[in-house]
Amino acid sequence: MLKKVRTLWSRYALSPKPAVVYSAALASCLLTGWLLSLLVTWQQDRTELHERVSLLTQQLDQQIGLANGALGRIDGVPVSAACDLPRQMLASVVQSTPHARYALRVGADGTACTSDLSRQDVPALPGDGRVLLLSGSRDGKAVLRLQRHGYGVSMIELGGDAFVNLLQQAASGDMQAYMVLGEQYLAADGKVHPMDDSIGQGLSYSLPAPSGQFSIVMQESWLSVLEGSLLRRPDTLLLAVLAGLVLAWSLLRREVARNSTGWEIAQGIRNREFFTHYQPIVTAEHGECVGVEVLARWRHPVQGAIRSDLFIPAAEDAGLIVPLTRYLIRRVTKELKQVALPPGFFVGINIAAEHLGMPDLVEDCKILLAVLREKKAVLVLEVSERYPLPEHQVTHRVVQDLRQMGVKLALDDFGIGHADRNYLRRWGFDYLKVEKGYVSALGKDSFKTNILDGLLQTSHQLGVQVIVKGVETQGQQNYLSVKGFEFLQGFYFGKPMTLNHFRQWLYSGITQDRVPAAVGLGRAEATDR
Repeated sequence: MLKKVRTLWSRYALSPKPAVVYSAALASCLLTGWLLSLLVTWQQDRTELHERVSLLTQQLDQQIGLANGALGRIDGVPVSAACDLPRQMLASVVQSTPHARYALRVGADGTACTSDLSRQDVPALPGDGRVLLLSGSRDGKAVLRLQRHGYGVSMIELGGDAFVNLLQQAASGDMQAYMVLGEQYLAADGKVHPMDDSIGQGLSYSLPAPSGQFSIVMQESWLSVLEGSLLRRPDTLLLAVLAGLVLAWSLLRREVARNSTGWEIAQGIRNREFFTHYQPIVTAEHGECVGVEVLARWRHPVQGAIRSDLFIPAAEDAGLIVPLTRYLIRRVTKELKQVALPPGFFVGINIAAEHLGMPDLVEDCKILLAVLREKKAVLVLEVSERYPLPEHQVTHRVVQDLRQMGVKLALDDFGIGHADRNYLRRWGFDYLKVEKGYVSALGKDSFKTNILDGLLQTSHQLGVQVIVKGVETQGQQNYLSVKGFEFLQGFYFGKPMTLNHFRQWLYSGITQDRVPAAVGLGRAEATDR
């Protein structure tokens, strides 16, 4: 799975532009800051709801407690048909009970006496205990009636204005307060509503009264909580903005991170810090240039030139070797348009083994192939023997498609890896590029010298051509030429050079005289695809 992720990263991902980095850093820090602010706001609002509900419950339960005490006194009022004395007693209870408006006592025989002659309504309520309910009085205002059954019915009615005022005080701001009694609730607007699903939604807190006769619910909409997290915490958001700017700046600018890491390599690709050098490949007998190997170079804006043996492994580890190779192919395509090449001249480009397993490689090579075909030149893709090619159907298909397009395949660093005859036959390499350590061992290491001498016979049997790297002296050239090696590469003939230097070096001789030497290399037949 990790390998697949790295492959996808190397195929599609490049370092984003600074504007994207700043936007992403700001967005991430702002989101984090807002979430933190939202969490703090939610906790503060919930704590405030709890405090308000507790205080409101105590205040309302105290009022209801006084009314319950009044019910006890109403139970002791004697009921008679005349009702003069009971009426006075009930009126006295009403006058002495805060917020009481009306009292009624019904005897066991059904005789009823009230505190107000203008009202004779007797509530017919089921239940065998105290019942607390809400209703609407004749003037349209909410009232609370406390009723108790037992040896008749005792009832006291409380005006709802005092309860509504308490609800309104608690419901200041965006918070709403409700007094819930059974299937009804009293709201801060002074109206009685049937219970619905809206009660308890959003950020809410509820608490039953100690008497158990009602409960208080306070709630705040989530929209208010979200708005509060933005409006009440500007300091947090400001710090988040500063943190985002610092984060983006540190990612893009900190010098301690300016090295051959994946981030820096991606930045280098985006900023075009990578460029190409060309090292000649010549014939062993006459030293005529018949090809080049394209080498990647990195000019870091802070550290200067970075060695390829440092940034190439880093690019492979970071999964960026494929984007780097694509960038170099595009650069080589533009540069070689400016150079006249001898017919049969081949251009070698190093690619990673994983790149050869990507179908996109075929498309990557088409533009460069079009330029090389115009010059009757050949494209050679070089893969290192250090890493085996992936043995799956996609890789074989890619190799087949490349061959049909006229692309040659070379095995680089030959002699230090695992390749055997079966491996060479299976992939059908056109060239073997011998690791330079074998040349430096001439006259010093008889074992490596014997391997180098026997390589020609093996190459003839396999039908591949050999390119010996690392030639640094004329003696080495003479030895390899006498042994029958055809193509050489090394500092003795030319170090890696920029395009202008290579063009001057190439044109210093007569291009036409190099044609016969190039013929032995085998010309690629142009295919119109």
